[in-house]
Amino acid sequence: MSELLLPYPYSRGGLYMRLIGTICITLLSFYLLFNTSIIEFIISYLLAFPLTYLFFTLRSFTRTKRMLGSLSRNGRYILSRRKETGYYRFFLTLLIVTIAPFIMIAIHPVIALGFILGFLCGHGFSELTHYAYVKSVESELGGKLYYFISEQDAEGYFYTGVRVLKYKY
Repeated sequence: MSELLLPYPYSRGGLYMRLIGTICITLLSFYLLFNTSIIEFIISYLLAFPLTYLFFTLRSFTRTKRMLGSLSRNGRYILSRRKETGYYRFFLTLLIVTIAPFIMIAIHPVIALGFILGFLCGHGFSELTHYAYVKSVESELGGKLYYFISEQDAEGYFYTGVRVLKYKY
């Protein structure tokens, strides 16, 4: 049975894209924060940024810590076992993307802009923090972490998860 391996949590190119995007959004946010006197924008940004950062950071750290036990014992952690691909994630993403503009109409655009910029900055910094945490954990495990997607087994299931590929000295 062969497996497709992808770097966990993402490749170096993905790191650079997230880093550039987070820096650009943060610079734009700081420019707007320090050059505006609209208190609604400032409050919505200062509320959304730390809450988003804490939520995503705690979620990713707890998931990674849960994986560490299985990774240190077995060298792999199964995330899911499925018979077919799930299209519901695509439809859920499409639903969220189409509902977002209507939410902006329902609330004041300045407040919505603060929430959106705060969310994007918080999520970007959380992703970068998680990447640094995973790289520090890799040295403890003695290898690199990779996502894997396996071929279907005899029962028709395929597995996705994370595995450790040990360093060769």
